Amino acid sequence: MSKEKIFIISGEDSGDLHGAKLIASIKQINPKAEFFGIGGNRMQREGLQLSEHIKNLNVIGIFEVVKHYSRIKKIFNNTINEIKKINPDKVILIDYPGFNLRLAKKLITLNMNITYFILPQVWAWKESRIKTLQRCCKKLISIIPFEQKWFSEKNISVHYSGHPLSELSNLTFNRGSFCKKHGIPEENKIIVLMPGSRSIEVRRHWRIFEKTVQILQKQHQNLSFVLLEGDNVKIDSGGDIIKIKQNQYEAIGVADAAIVCSGTATLETAMLKCPMIVCYKLSFPTWILTQMLSKVKYLSLANLIAEERVVDEYLQNQMSAKNLASGVNSLLKNENRDIVVKKYNRLIEKLKTNENPYDSAACYIYD
Repeated sequence: MSKEKIFIISGEDSGDLHGAKLIASIKQINPKAEFFGIGGNRMQREGLQLSEHIKNLNVIGIFEVVKHYSRIKKIFNNTINEIKKINPDKVILIDYPGFNLRLAKKLITLNMNITYFILPQVWAWKESRIKTLQRCCKKLISIIPFEQKWFSEKNISVHYSGHPLSELSNLTFNRGSFCKKHGIPEENKIIVLMPGSRSIEVRRHWRIFEKTVQILQKQHQNLSFVLLEGDNVKIDSGGDIIKIKQNQYEAIGVADAAIVCSGTATLETAMLKCPMIVCYKLSFPTWILTQMLSKVKYLSLANLIAEERVVDEYLQNQMSAKNLASGVNSLLKNENRDIVVKKYNRLIEKLKTNENPYDSAACYIYD
């Protein structure tokens, strides 16, 4: 296959994970492909030549975007100029709709071949974005089972590649080995803490997580807390909490319970069958606007894809240390754990596919 230039844009940590694996699958089809664009450390390790790092785009919430508008606008304009200069054969947009859909509108005027991988959740809110997807993108690739049918009912062709995280359910870990490595007494219950992959999420969530830990420590003598720190954040966790930056799936896979910031991490945790509670805080104006515009009952991906309440969600004012501690205590009861894992198994079956989702997406891009 001929040498090809591919420009990929991912704006956040989860997109960096998916982007890196998609690049690996594309390289199997076209080893001569060159990759440029916006990504993180994982995509860079797979060969992406960075025009911008995702850490400079990690902003969530409408009003937060306004606050950082000048910086994001500069990155946006630089990205368009970079694409013009490189003149890629293909452009692949990964999730991050606020940025990527605006970019698609600009790129279509340059007659670019655009694929959107991991679609905006237009079934949840901002359904008007369908028009941009239909007009600007040559190919649309979904990773959520019900999306293909939803788009089909609106006469829009979507390829379902399968969900990439479904393969996590096949992983197994040695709890004894993990405990020994991190100095955890084997009889202890392990609680994993995931306050978010963005700096703004950590700022809003971490103090509540710390207070939750303090409450649980007073209630139990046999708990060990493990903090999973994202690539692009730094958390001052104190001496009582074990901090892990690498091999984080191992920690989730052996844990007894988890407190998880809503996002891709909720689905990762479900696939690894770790009982969890989900939490999230937005700025007050963004929360009010989201409540007005949202069409769905749940926030977490695990609940949305399952189309039922698999895990409890503590959002905005409900996200208090008292409520989170109560939620964890509930999960530590064997009967409640069994109920959650049973629901996880149904979700895993729903997401299972025969083909590697990244290979499926790469083949469709080249079809």
